[in-house]
Formats: sequence, structure tokens, C-alpha cells
Amino acid sequence: MAASRPSRLLLKAGRSSLKSCVEAGEMREPGLAADAHSAFDRLAGEVGWPDRLANRVYLAVMVLPVAALYLTLRERDWSEQEAVEDVQAAFLASGEPQRRLFKLVLSSRVGRRLFLRSLRPNWLGLTPPPSNLWHLTERSPTRVTIDITRCYRWDEFNSIGIPEVASVVCAFEEHMMTPSPYLRVTGSSMATGDDKCHFCFELLDTPEQEAVAG
Repeated sequence: MAASRPSRLLLKAGRSSLKSCVEAGEMREPGLAADAHSAFDRLAGEVGWPDRLANRVYLAVMVLPVAALYLTLRERDWSEQEAVEDVQAAFLASGEPQRRLFKLVLSSRVGRRLFLRSLRPNWLGLTPPPSNLWHLTERSPTRVTIDITRCYRWDEFNSIGIPEVASVVCAFEEHMMTPSPYLRVTGSSMATGDDKCHFCFELLDTPEQEAVAG
């Protein structure tokens, strides 16, 4: 059952996320920020808001800002590819503070091992079923593989009618989690056409190991 309305605080967080993205991406087209915020408000009033807090947060601060900025660019006659690429570049730039935090965590062997151990269904309480379905297919001290057969965010982009921009969120999360040369993340996702997401997280002994593997 979907909750009827988001809180003002949640909407404020979503608008802040969108603003940070526009500023970090140095997107200075006249009126772009105002149009994107109008698109955000419109989408926020149209979508069904879920009961689960984690999904509500993802919808507010990730899905709707990405969708609003993308749709605003498309309405300005940007091509699909140009709009996806620019939205992705802007969101990656806006995530640099979070990426620095991940880099700090992954800078030590203990941090990397704790991160790997944290990977499990309903990761840190942020991927609640049944709207997200994870399956661990392998776990060892240095390697974890995961299949995701249902993803709330992917479903929402489809519901809005813009599945082509879902890859922005995948790229953002991969960018956040891979600032360390001692951690390699590989895989595929529903956002790029597969029937499920499959990810492999592997700890490396040396940075050179990744260079050779790549």
C-alpha cells in the first residue's frame, strides 16, 4: 500500500539534491534550474509514494531529481543520449563528498573487509523487500556476488516512462563505491538491458592486480 503524501522535510531534501546536481554539473542554461524544480514538484505530486522509509528517501533524493533534470533537458530538445550523459555527469559531480567518505572507509584493510561483510540482502536496511529482492550467490572473505531480481528504483523509472535514465543511478552508486584500487566491482544490470542485476565485489591484494585484470 502506498503512502499518500511525502513529508515537507523529504521534499526539501529532494529539491536540495536536485539543486546540488545542477550546481555541481555547472548547468547554467537560462531558466534550467527553475524548470527542473518545477518538474520535480510536478512528479512528486504524480507518483505513488511507498510506505517504506528507505524507498521514500530514494524516490525523493535520487529518482525524482534524476527524472526531473532529464525530462527538463529533453523538453529543451536535447537528445536522449546527450541528456542521459549530462545528467549522469552532474550527479557524479554532486556525489564527491560521499565518494570521499567511501574512499576513507576503503583506505584500510579493515574498512574494506567490513564493507564486504556488510553486503547482504536488505543492505544496511536500505533495500527492503518485497520492492527490492537480493540473492547472495557467493560469499568468501575476499569476494561477494549478488543477483538483484527486483529493484525499486528501476521500477520507478519504468513507471515514470523513462527507463533509459535509470543507468544514471547505477553509475552513481558504482562511482561512490569504487574509489579504492583495492576493490573491484564488476557486473551488469537491468538498466542496461539484462533481466537481472549481477554484481561481483572483490578485494584485491595490490592496485596492480586491478590494472592487470582491467
